[in-house]
Amino acid sequence: MEFKNSREGIVLRVLRDATPSHYLLKIQSFSSLTNLNKFISNDFDAGGFKWKLCLYPNGDKENKGEGHISIYIELAELSSLPIGWEINMIFNFFVFDQLQGKYVTIQDGRIRRFHSMKTEWGFSKFLDLETFLNPSNGYLIKDTCVFGAEVFVIKNTFKGEFLSKMEDPTTHYHTWMVKKFTTMTNKKYISESFGPYKWFVYA
Repeated sequence: MEFKNSREGIVLRVLRDATPSHYLLKIQSFSSLTNLNKFISNDFDAGGFKWKLCLYPNGDKENKGEGHISIYIELAELSSLPIGWEINMIFNFFVFDQLQGKYVTIQDGRIRRFHSMKTEWGFSKFLDLETFLNPSNGYLIKDTCVFGAEVFVIKNTFKGEFLSKMEDPTTHYHTWMVKKFTTMTNKKYISESFGPYKWFVYA
């Protein structure tokens, strides 16, 4: 497990065996992408929406990603969404370590809000190119590499409760005046109600 402080915040890197739940991209000729500014994957489904994985093989230079692999999640289908839409989600990105046979999970746990003015989120400095291109690190071997993504949409199932100010019950006192006590023959007697919550005394 590794923590890294970046312009995107605290980024957590964890090794895991499980394949990414939502999308896997295997590239058998990474060098063929190096003349591209941006590679966009096919659509994939997650959380009831369609998404694309966007890969910048030379770094997203507009967002200070020089010298890195940049990776983003992009909302693929916008035309069917209502006016004023927004989607809150958490994503995880992956790169496969072929030497260890494990996926390096890169995440920061932050909730991202997608809306009409922001349809793409990710990391401009996902993995530095020097580390990625070195075969001894296991990410790129024989020009082959594997990336992945998971998208978890947060659906609003909000429930609320209103609680007015509660008074300290120790500040309420009640004196039950019992008349003709010696003549009381019933098994149970109930006082008049008292206090803000209508309490009774049983005897």
